[in-house]
Formats: sequence, C-alpha cells, structure tokens
Amino acid sequence: MHGLGRTPADTNLGNLLSQNGDFTMEEGALDNFWRGAENVHVAPAEGTPIIWAVSQASPLRRVHIDGDLQLFQYNAPNLGAGYASGGFMSDSLVTGTIASGS
Repeated sequence: MHGLGRTPADTNLGNLLSQNGDFTMEEGALDNFWRGAENVHVAPAEGTPIIWAVSQASPLRRVHIDGDLQLFQYNAPNLGAGYASGGFMSDSLVTGTIASGS
C-alpha cells in the first residue's frame, strides 16, 4: 500500500494491520511475505496498536503513526509471538510505544 500524496500527511488511514498469517506456533508470521506500506499517516483508535507482524521483504517506509506499533502478534494463551522477523522500517515517526517482541 502506498500513499498518494507528497508526504505521509496527504494519505490518512484509521489503522494498518498485518496479522500473523497462521495462528499455529509452527507458522505464525512466517507466511507474511511481500507486504509493504509507504508514505501514509495512520491514526488508530486510542488503545489499539498497529500490528505489523511480518516476515522477510516487508517494509514500512515514510509512515507517521500516531499511536503504538507492535512488530509481532501474540497468540493467546500459549502459542507465542508467531516468529515475526525480517521487516524493515525507515524514515518513519511513531508517537507511541514500539513493541519489538523478542
């Protein structure tokens, strides 16, 4: 997904979500290839983090997030965090907390 404006503020989203591709401990986010978001402003509802649980080749570039960013997705009760790894983030602003997982 790519914003259409010159700056991230020109394209506004209410949330950005990339959940685990599979909710088993064996797969998790390992199925989430080739996802990307660029040049967007995201303002999720208060208390709702943006979940970006991805595997390789999945960039976040030039994003402005007004809230929290969670770089994994925990699967309750005991399934773990889904092996999110290999994402890339650059030239971005996150005003809340970034939870990187393990």
